[in-house]
Amino acid sequence: MTISPWWNPENYADRRPFLLARDRIMSSFRHWFRMQGFLEVETPALQTSPGNETHLHAFATNLVALDGARAPLYLHT
Repeated sequence: MTISPWWNPENYADRRPFLLARDRIMSSFRHWFRMQGFLEVETPALQTSPGNETHLHAFATNLVALDGARAPLYLHT
């Protein structure tokens, strides 16, 4: 089996306990909210490119900075 040069599990072994703890915490939060009747949804994210899907039309909006400058942003398709 060939391991990709950018992924070597030993390089990240010291982070595993943190990630496992974070997973337990997030699972506990999600379980508590689910038991309270809440529903988890994915919040759409704005990005600088509308994407490369020619058959999809991304929702466009403008980010208005404090100085009034505008920058176009698009919802992820």
